[in-house]
Amino acid sequence: MVITPSSPESSDGISVIRAFAQLCRPTLGILAALAGCATIYALNSATQPQQYLLTAMVLICMNSASFAIDDYRDVNQDRINHPERPLPSGRLSPQQAWWVAVVLFTYALIVAIPLGLYPFILVAASTVLLWNYSHILTYSGILGNVLVATSVAALIFLGSLVANRPWAMLYPICFLFCYILAKEIVWDIHDTEGDRAQGIVTIANRWGTKTAFFIAWALLGILMISMPIAFWLLPMAHPLLFIIFSPIVPMSLAIALRRYQQQRSLEAYKGLSLWGRLGMLLGVIGLLGTATPM
Repeated sequence: MVITPSSPESSDGISVIRAFAQLCRPTLGILAALAGCATIYALNSATQPQQYLLTAMVLICMNSASFAIDDYRDVNQDRINHPERPLPSGRLSPQQAWWVAVVLFTYALIVAIPLGLYPFILVAASTVLLWNYSHILTYSGILGNVLVATSVAALIFLGSLVANRPWAMLYPICFLFCYILAKEIVWDIHDTEGDRAQGIVTIANRWGTKTAFFIAWALLGILMISMPIAFWLLPMAHPLLFIIFSPIVPMSLAIALRRYQQQRSLEAYKGLSLWGRLGMLLGVIGLLGTATPM
């Protein structure tokens, strides 16, 4: 039987592809890969092309696998907080998500071997932590926030290791950690009902949303204060990039955060997520300007 674009079989196939894409969030994996590769270039432009390719593949697979296993573990919670996702909506089965995570994590570990011992150790340790993220979240949602922030900051550290300059990007690593931690704390405000139903302790459902917002604003304030200090003290290879792009990161999140704090609507929440990602994309460009000269 010939399957035309309008046939039910073709439509089902497209729906399944879309469901897997929603499960793995490939756009975020590509952004992580770009950030990691940009870090390598900023620190050592003489790095061999295959190192860029391997690093990109590792980061895309790790990012996608972490989303898949997270959705697998949190399907009951997502039925309350995110019923539109593939697992709670029934478009994919939990078993499919589990196997996607296993395959992608395994592939990331294999691909990381040629990058060297220390990059492989970082990828292996990250795999263990991300695989057990939901268990850590059940123990403490606050510790889970720290783990997510650490895993995002680690992509810059991975690029530094591949470039053989592991300590050259400490400021961007700390900057990204605080930025992601602020976002995670705010996102928990949206998920308060589902987290409470699953017994997950977060700042929002333990000490209240006012405290969560206060800590998020405090972290953004720390970032704003740190930028002129970093510009004054750090020997930057591209200070102009830092001046132009880095302030976009906390400023874009602050604007979206203010709107979400006032409205607390789904639209404002989506805006917070969108502006946070756009700000991070542009901000990484600025943060790479802090790379110390060779």
